[in-house]
Amino acid sequence: MTRRFFVEAATLAGERIELEGALAHRLAKVLRLRVGDDVVLFDGSGDDVRVRLEDVHDRRIGAAVIERGPGPREPRLRVHLYQSITKGDRFEWLLEKATEIGVASITPLVASRAVVKTPADGHRAERWRRIVVEAAEQCERSTIPHIGAPIAFDDALRAAPGVLLLPYEGAGDAAPSIHDTLNRRVDDVFALAAASIFIGPEGGYEPAEVERAQAAGAEIVTLGDRVLRSETAGLVAATLVMHAAGELG
Repeated sequence: MTRRFFVEAATLAGERIELEGALAHRLAKVLRLRVGDDVVLFDGSGDDVRVRLEDVHDRRIGAAVIERGPGPREPRLRVHLYQSITKGDRFEWLLEKATEIGVASITPLVASRAVVKTPADGHRAERWRRIVVEAAEQCERSTIPHIGAPIAFDDALRAAPGVLLLPYEGAGDAAPSIHDTLNRRVDDVFALAAASIFIGPEGGYEPAEVERAQAAGAEIVTLGDRVLRSETAGLVAATLVMHAAGELG
């Protein structure tokens, strides 16, 4: 398997590619690639560029373009995950796993009972970006999920595209599953080609928030009998949507 690496679009202009800095060091010193080795570069546009290394140094690598073409197919249904930030490194774990299953974007959600409301400052935003880039490289995606700025719950309801899904632990047995909901709204799913999932904080949603979500057209759904951690709920919900759309399994 040829290794894949993300680069900025300007790097891929022309038939001679120059790689510098951290990526060149990673290829030459960490992965120990040599002259004649091939790698695939992508800029998130959906296209791949296969190059052959011709000049390898610690902080600079020259390579020749061998082939340009479409990269691996991205999911037809764009899934947008509005996820409450959790304590510790659990939110970062979710970023990695959501990228792997094909989520199109992850936006930190600030609900009323949010425990973590720290804004995404430059250092944190850069770290989050690095996590999804590395996950996209590893799982052979063609694009990089967009990491949105933290957004208030009501603003997210107004901005979110596609079919809106809100898993709610207080919905009880009357609430439909994600699979049943998407089957019922299959025409909307195909027409809109997008679904937005709203995952509440560790303390759950306030009933008034659920009511506002319903008024905004969100479908209240269940993830089963067990109460999941916020980051687990986000990954499970996104996985169920992907599976229902035929993107997994």
